[in-house]
Amino acid sequence: MFLIKEHGLCGVTSYTAYENGRMEECRLNAYNLIPTKYGYLVPQYKNPGIRRKDARALSFYKDGNLRSISLEKQTGITTPIGTFPAELITFYEDGALDSLFPLNGQIGFSWSEEEEGQLANEFNFNFPFGQFTAKISGIRFYKNGSVRSLILWPGEIIQISTPAGELPVRIGFKLYEDGSLESVEPAEPVFIKTPVGPIKIFDAAALAVDADRNSLKFDRRGNLISLATSGDITIENKINGYRRIISSVLRTGLTEDDYIKSPVKILFQEEKIIIENGIVKAEYMTEECKLSIVYDHSLGEKSCYGDCSVCRDCS
Repeated sequence: MFLIKEHGLCGVTSYTAYENGRMEECRLNAYNLIPTKYGYLVPQYKNPGIRRKDARALSFYKDGNLRSISLEKQTGITTPIGTFPAELITFYEDGALDSLFPLNGQIGFSWSEEEEGQLANEFNFNFPFGQFTAKISGIRFYKNGSVRSLILWPGEIIQISTPAGELPVRIGFKLYEDGSLESVEPAEPVFIKTPVGPIKIFDAAALAVDADRNSLKFDRRGNLISLATSGDITIENKINGYRRIISSVLRTGLTEDDYIKSPVKILFQEEKIIIENGIVKAEYMTEECKLSIVYDHSLGEKSCYGDCSVCRDCS
């Protein structure tokens, strides 16, 4: 018998353990009822079929506290922003909700993303920066219960207000603990104003599975911290005329025949900017440099963004 503190587990078919002997994760073939701060939950124990993942039912921290639970069936979980159905939940060490995922299907040969998407429900959200209805892949929380990030379902696009203006957003967004917007992933190439002039931003290589590391980032006061763009950036020193070009680079994708164009990242730090493409990294004083960018127009974009004050495409 294995213990979650004073609660025993039945039907453990396989498990791994930490070096201290405590269970790290396990699979089950019998009914168990697990007590949590969000009610009693039943971990996965039946044959998963072609859709569900044949994966660990439970995982634990080294002290024995529950870390994650793959639920036998979709179960409603009450959060500070409403009740959401969940098939997978993760917890902080103190038992507070870390993340929930409404669906946890095994996408592959037997079950497609399209089939999984047909099971996804739309939810209504009301944040200070926008109201929208969308399908989601998951929600992450801070320990105090406030939303940390919202992961959109693949292909979902929402419109929200950001410190850089109204933007279409894909993949999701991340918030600071006080609820202010930390980062977003723009759904298409768009111009924004920056300390070195207007820049067209877009990350074609953005990971669509996590909204915690987005390309457009702000501080708590709404000041721009970083962005991603694709193309060739010429940096000219206004004082000595020195020029340098930093370009987007290709990197290997998931297969040998698959290549992804990594963006150029620009970071804004007080009176300087940092430009990097994964190979080179250079720092410049903001007032001393001038940027000229030849954008990569192979990414698929609108021909006009509606705000001529920050657009140079027609000139």
